Amino acid sequence: MGLCYVEREVGCQPEGAAAWCKPAEIERLCMETVKLRTTRGTEFVGHIAVPAEGARGALVVLHEAFGVTPHIKRVCKDYADQGYAVIAPAMLSLALGKPEGAVLPQTKNGLDEARRLIEATDHEDLLGLVQACVDWGRAQGLKVATVGFCWGGSVSYKAASLLENIDACVCYYGGQIHELCKVAQPKCATLVHLAELDRYIPIEAATANLAAFDTAAKVHVYEADHGFNRDDGVTYDPGAALVAR
Repeated sequence: MGLCYVEREVGCQPEGAAAWCKPAEIERLCMETVKLRTTRGTEFVGHIAVPAEGARGALVVLHEAFGVTPHIKRVCKDYADQGYAVIAPAMLSLALGKPEGAVLPQTKNGLDEARRLIEATDHEDLLGLVQACVDWGRAQGLKVATVGFCWGGSVSYKAASLLENIDACVCYYGGQIHELCKVAQPKCATLVHLAELDRYIPIEAATANLAAFDTAAKVHVYEADHGFNRDDGVTYDPGAALVAR
C-alpha cells in the first residue's frame, strides 16, 4: 500500500496490558506504527493495521480517555480483518509532549489523569492530528471515515464538522455530543451510538438536540451503559457492541 516511515512498535505489550489481555493475545496486539505530524508540526505516533490485500477504505480510530489500549488495538485489528486500513493516533501525546502518548489504567486514578491530560490538550492541534491521519488514508487513494469512542467520539464528531476530506463519521457515546451538535454538524454521513444507561451523557438532551440540530445524523440508542463496546470493561455489552458494528 506504499506506506512510508513505518516502524515496528517497541514493546508490543503496553503498560498494564497483562491485566487486560490473555497471553495469547499479546502478539496479535503488536501493531506497526507510523510517525506523523499535526498541521502545526507536532509529532505523534499512529498505530496502524492493514488488510492482507487491497483496502476497501481507511478508518481513523479515535481512542477513549485511556489511550491506545488493548481494546482499541483489538478494534483496529478487527476492522483490518474486514478489509480496512486503520490508524489509531496517540491523542494523549499532545498533552504529554511525547509522540507515543500513554496507556492509562482503567481505574479512578487513571480516569483522573486522563481528564487532566484532555483538559491540557490543545484542541486546534488535536484537529490537526486528525487531519494528518485523514491525509494518511487519502494518500493511499482511499475514502476515509472517523470512528471514535467516548472522548474520541466527541473528537470524531467535531473533526467531521470542521475538517475536509472526511467521508463518514461514527461517534460512540461522545461525552460532549449533546452540546457539540448545537454548534457544529458533520459535513458527511454520520452515525451516533448512545447508551440509555449512560451516567456521563444526558441521553434525553442528546437525542433531542441531535434531532433538532443535526437532522441528517442517524442516532441509535441501546439498552446499555457508557463504554458498552469496550470488551475489557465492566460495562461491556456484547449484544449492543455487535449491533453497533
